[in-house]
Amino acid sequence: MVSLAFLLHIALQPGVDPNNFNNYLMLGYFVMAVIGLVYIVSLALRQRNLQQDLQLMERLLQDDEENGD
Repeated sequence: MVSLAFLLHIALQPGVDPNNFNNYLMLGYFVMAVIGLVYIVSLALRQRNLQQDLQLMERLLQDDEENGD
């Protein structure tokens, strides 16, 4: 809430250039998009690693069953 009040204070000042304010807005959108993209890539890598771990566990279980008989 404080940040919204701060942004409104900056935006409503008579000497503030609206284009400069829009640049900060676009920078904020860009930063949020990068954060979202990094999060999605992180989830994809975790999913891939989990799939590899699952395949390894299945192979180990099959090897254990074959050697146990």
